[in-house]
Amino acid sequence: MAIGDHGRSVTDLLRQAEVFGHLADPELRKLRKLLRERHIEQNQVVFRQGDLADALYIVLAGRIRISVTNPTGNEKVLNFAGVGDVVGEMGLLSGDPRSATATTSTDATLLQLRKADFDALLANDIDFMRELARVIARRREATQQRAVDETDGGAGRREGLVSVVFSPRGGAGTTTIATNLAVALAHRTPDRVVLVDLNVLFGHVPLLLNLTPRTSLAAISAVSLRQMDREGFEFYLTTHADTSLRVLSAVLRPEDGELITPEHVRAVLEILRRHFLYLIVDLGRSFAEVNLSAIEVADNILIVCTPDRVGMRGVAESQRIFRELLRLPGDPLQYVLNHPAPYTSMAPEELEQALHARFVGSIPFGGELPARAALEGRPIVTRWPSSVVSKSILSIAARVEQQAREAFALAAR
Repeated sequence: MAIGDHGRSVTDLLRQAEVFGHLADPELRKLRKLLRERHIEQNQVVFRQGDLADALYIVLAGRIRISVTNPTGNEKVLNFAGVGDVVGEMGLLSGDPRSATATTSTDATLLQLRKADFDALLANDIDFMRELARVIARRREATQQRAVDETDGGAGRREGLVSVVFSPRGGAGTTTIATNLAVALAHRTPDRVVLVDLNVLFGHVPLLLNLTPRTSLAAISAVSLRQMDREGFEFYLTTHADTSLRVLSAVLRPEDGELITPEHVRAVLEILRRHFLYLIVDLGRSFAEVNLSAIEVADNILIVCTPDRVGMRGVAESQRIFRELLRLPGDPLQYVLNHPAPYTSMAPEELEQALHARFVGSIPFGGELPARAALEGRPIVTRWPSSVVSKSILSIAARVEQQAREAFALAAR
């Protein structure tokens, strides 16, 4: 089917794409005429690992999961492609079978460029061929670096960054923030993010992601945890297929909460930070020993504050406990302002002055989006990526990424 009303936006996408960005406007217009639009439903395969490479695809709408399957049948997610990204071009260039499988994570609209048209484009533009060679070199270098980073036991191996999301007040939105923050990071770094639901009474992370965990942290002894490698521990993790995010639930039933000990928490975070780049921990709102164990080993403590005097007072008391009683090393406390209701009784500046702190993120009132997302079991950053709530969470995710880069750079010295 020929392209319909997307013509102007397609040209913009081509101009922004890494593969086609150097082409002049007349060449982009010629290329646009060669593209064919395809609509593919969620969870459908675009091409499979081992298939003959007969086309490349540009994502016009939706998301594509790129994965490989090893000889034992285990899938490993390599990347997620979003609007404007090009997938499948490597096979066209090399002539080799597809090296990975592309599957739609959402309903998607793709622009297809067939191999014959691609070959003609290469034959008529030497500069285009050289640019593609540079793109391939950059991607291979990134792939090789990732392989080095993921090699267990490597010298100077980097430990993952632990970020705890906490609020002393119920209804502040910590679970929604933790879940969407973890999903946002997983979009950027597939297979490298784990979300720990440490609310031992009523954890709702699986509900927000439409997951059904088969087991929980309560089913493992602390001694067994310390003896597990990643392959063995994968059994206890639930994978969110749309993003590759791993989820660990503390308990499956509230009565199992008493089985979770501080030693459990220390052991599980120790093993997870050896195998994942980012660990997001959703805490209950108490200062129980289980929560304190996570707080004591956290690199970041994201304290969620609501714009009212009740929220401000709870955060102020938390500050006192963290600084005077726990005496946490460094300065791990960071503050996120969340607006779970459309009204406010305190301005952000007034809150910052009262707390002697600055907010690293401010999440505006999302209307019905959080409730709809919970009912659908789909994170806001995936379901409504252009919403103001999503943009705010993505900004926090970018900050966490920057902190991780800085921490790894310091550790490498």
